[in-house]
Amino acid sequence: MIVPPSLTGLRAGLLVALALGFTGAPSHAADVAKGRAIAAVKCQMCHGLDGQAKLPQAPNLAGQVQQYLLEQMQAFRSGARKNDMMSLVVPSLSDGDMADLAAYYAAIEVTIGKVPGQ
Repeated sequence: MIVPPSLTGLRAGLLVALALGFTGAPSHAADVAKGRAIAAVKCQMCHGLDGQAKLPQAPNLAGQVQQYLLEQMQAFRSGARKNDMMSLVVPSLSDGDMADLAAYYAAIEVTIGKVPGQ
């Protein structure tokens, strides 16, 4: 089968987009500093500015995978995931805010030490 050159280029472009994780969503260059500023106002009460949860029912966010954090915020916003506190916070976040927050919490380095007594 002969493939027209235009289709070959299109296929190559689609493969590159898939390999790079293209989702069809508008791109946003996440800004860690902006994410920290947003976290200081909207997230630190439960998740801590350092990403270490301050409430037992809130998860630690420090060092989580950026894409995972972003997807979870999007799930709360869409209603696919439910939580009373997050339903109050997430609607006020833009797509860019979510990307910045995900980048910030993902950028926090987590170190693991020995368990005392071992």
